Amino acid sequence: MATNLFFKKEESGLELTQLHESQFGSTIWTREDGQMGLHSFCPETSLLFQPHTYAEYTIAICLEGEITKSQLGHTEVIGRGEAIIGNHGVEHTSGYLARHGQRCEAVVLSADRRMLEQLAREFKLPQVDEATSPAFFGKVGNSVLYESARAMASEFRLRLPGHRLVVETLATRMLVETLRTWPRGKIEKLPADLSPRLPRRDFVRTHEFMRWCRKDNFRLQHLCRFIGSSEERLNRLFLASTRHTPASFYNRMLLERGQALLLDPQASVKEVSFQLGYKNCSHFIAAFRKEFAVTPQAYRKRGNSMKAGLQFG
Repeated sequence: MATNLFFKKEESGLELTQLHESQFGSTIWTREDGQMGLHSFCPETSLLFQPHTYAEYTIAICLEGEITKSQLGHTEVIGRGEAIIGNHGVEHTSGYLARHGQRCEAVVLSADRRMLEQLAREFKLPQVDEATSPAFFGKVGNSVLYESARAMASEFRLRLPGHRLVVETLATRMLVETLRTWPRGKIEKLPADLSPRLPRRDFVRTHEFMRWCRKDNFRLQHLCRFIGSSEERLNRLFLASTRHTPASFYNRMLLERGQALLLDPQASVKEVSFQLGYKNCSHFIAAFRKEFAVTPQAYRKRGNSMKAGLQFG
């Protein structure tokens, strides 16, 4: 995919960014003060996020498929109509998984820690201050939350008059309903980590850019232009959020795509390296072996042996 396909002007009046729905199935909205955001998406294939942290709390509502999240030794799997929370400043992994031929569809609400500070007393949450933060574990199933998320996804698709007001109203309703219904026994108090990190909006857009960018097209300045950030800011906050630079994170993602492509017996190693955008096959082989301690050929042989064992074992 040519790099210039990534740049699309934002609809500033609606604070809405449409990220190539044909590729990403993804829409992001951010409130003007930056304290609340929404991400509605339905990726074409299952999507996994490597360990990362956000500058906000996130509430993921599953509309179809499954969503997984692991944080602080807790792993939850949710299905249609259920919600899970990613905690501020807590490293976690997450997956958005297709099931039974049905793509995963999700709406994710991001809420700044300052919002919980304002709402803590009313909703009887643990104290939110410079020393401590509430951490939410477990999951909830709530019909109001689910229907609000479905309505949100519909609003993003239709964009009727009054769209901005409806989206903000639904976002507020989703936050309130989550705080009302979350089991109080599943809320803990943790030491606050207020280190600056990349907002979820920027992390998601960075991840989507990386997923669809070939090696020969990847440039940090193009990525920064796409998300609207300076190179210094992106490098600093991305490293704080993932423990990797954008370049090393991208290279790992690219080689993981190579792992999947290698399992297709019809594609040669040379063809896989070309699909990924490597200048020549030897560069791909060297990078693959350095990352996974095995050559692409050996990985393919091992993967096909495992598949055969599953079929005939």
